[in-house]
Amino acid sequence: MCSNSLRSSTSSRKVLALMRHASSVSSGLHQEMTARRLPLIYDYLSPQPAHLLDLSLVDFFPALYSSSAAGYALPKALPSIHYPRRMAVGHHLVYFPPQVTLSQLLPDGTDILHAPGEPFNRRMWAGGRARFPQEGGPLLDGKRAVCVEVIRDVTLKGQAGEEKVFVNIERRIATVEEGEDEEDIRGRICRDDEEDPGDAVVIERRDLVFLREKTSEQLRADKAQFGNNNRIVKPPLNPQFSHKIKPTKALLFRYSALTFNAHFIHHDKAYTQDVEGYRNLLVHGPLSLTLMLTVTRFSLFKLGRVVREIEYRNLTPLYVEEEMNICAKPKSGRGLDVWDVWIEGKDGGLAVRGTVKTSDLEDGDRDNRF
Repeated sequence: MCSNSLRSSTSSRKVLALMRHASSVSSGLHQEMTARRLPLIYDYLSPQPAHLLDLSLVDFFPALYSSSAAGYALPKALPSIHYPRRMAVGHHLVYFPPQVTLSQLLPDGTDILHAPGEPFNRRMWAGGRARFPQEGGPLLDGKRAVCVEVIRDVTLKGQAGEEKVFVNIERRIATVEEGEDEEDIRGRICRDDEEDPGDAVVIERRDLVFLREKTSEQLRADKAQFGNNNRIVKPPLNPQFSHKIKPTKALLFRYSALTFNAHFIHHDKAYTQDVEGYRNLLVHGPLSLTLMLTVTRFSLFKLGRVVREIEYRNLTPLYVEEEMNICAKPKSGRGLDVWDVWIEGKDGGLAVRGTVKTSDLEDGDRDNRF
């Protein structure tokens, strides 16, 4: 009995020591990362990135992009900046790419700006939130704009040796004048209150998760399960609209190019299988968001509604050359104001789930919103 009590006491002390260590590591990461002063990201609101994105998506959604479906026909040539259209919801994702050198990339092709450091060398896109507080996005008229990034929160979760670091990044997009002082820019765009839009025309939260590198044993176990999915979450029933597509390698390549994304899991199959333990190239987290918003904005347009906010969570990976089904329906009891949106993987399981808030489409915006 005394021996059992001693072992129990020793075990308890070890658990407490591990908890104190984890708390110390979490506190240190939070303090260091939230204090980072991330560089401003400048861009020009040219119509070209949005146009190239549309050219990459139109063959997947020909009915949605037709003029009869949404009052919009894809221009055959680059749209004019003298008669500009507004940036469509979701198109902000192909602007303000990370402006880093090759030496600032990590071994997996991601950048160092938001990474916690060793031993958390693997990055995944866990979800996020995007808000469009103005009636219509910024005009794609070639003017200078800025994206201000702030690391809002950092949390460490999981047992010792299996920890994950969740990094919450806020990005605020606004127009700026040439030569405007950096402190003035931060002062009028940044807000302590995350709900206060300030001068921002788009406010996005990105939830990234950083993980340890997989051991050889973990990789062998992962490879043994290629083709199997033991974690199937049932999606909502009876979507009001849905669109099935099969993302191609070409789409993933173009999206990586448009977003300046060098993450190997989107273009290097050998790396994806042998280092990350996934059976094939993964669809980008932001591409999944772009696809959901593309389907939703066109479908809601026919109902006289526009997207004002989306919050979403990535549950399971989506893979290249595998069919996905993008769905939406009004949330029960909320009329057309709030919608459930989701993506089902090839097995019919829930891969991405989100909530969209909408508002009435203003008549004056019908011609230039898209």
